[in-house]
Amino acid sequence: MENIGITMIRQNLADIPDYPLEDGYALRPYRRGDKKTWVDIHKIAEERIKVTARTFEKNFGDDLESMPGRCFFLVSPDGQDVGTITSWYHRSYRRRRWGRIHWVAIIPDHRGRGLSKAIMTVAMKRLRKLGHRRAMLATATPCIPAIKTYLDFGFVPDLSRKGAWRAWRLVGKHIAHPVLAGL
Repeated sequence: MENIGITMIRQNLADIPDYPLEDGYALRPYRRGDKKTWVDIHKIAEERIKVTARTFEKNFGDDLESMPGRCFFLVSPDGQDVGTITSWYHRSYRRRRWGRIHWVAIIPDHRGRGLSKAIMTVAMKRLRKLGHRRAMLATATPCIPAIKTYLDFGFVPDLSRKGAWRAWRLVGKHIAHPVLAGL
């Protein structure tokens, strides 16, 4: 599938779906020195883009002090860090401040267990607790399982962006979801 960047929005943070972690898994907050852990997880999980320490710095380096309250790591039953998600922010999306689901990754050996929905539950609730009233995220058209999860969490396509209609029609060929039915 053609790789086109897409943006999704959720106009409010009410009625967040509640999915528990699979038994044996846990979440832990970001700790000082976790940059390498974050990069390592994304290197394993990301198929389309190269993730480096510079990627981390570019996205979070201006506000590292917020990371312990916003970034989570998924810990497997054997104590390994196998995923990450960040309840971040966008200071000026659509000229307003938005909460942001940012840099979600689960390494392949741990996918298909509903873990992404469980970590989305935690991240969305953290956004709300931090005072955000709305949320956005950016992803790409080939990320079909992730897009399905985001749709299930109440995110909808942001069709105001250039090329959005074409991108979402591509996605709609791979996901049967009520939100995409009219595209």
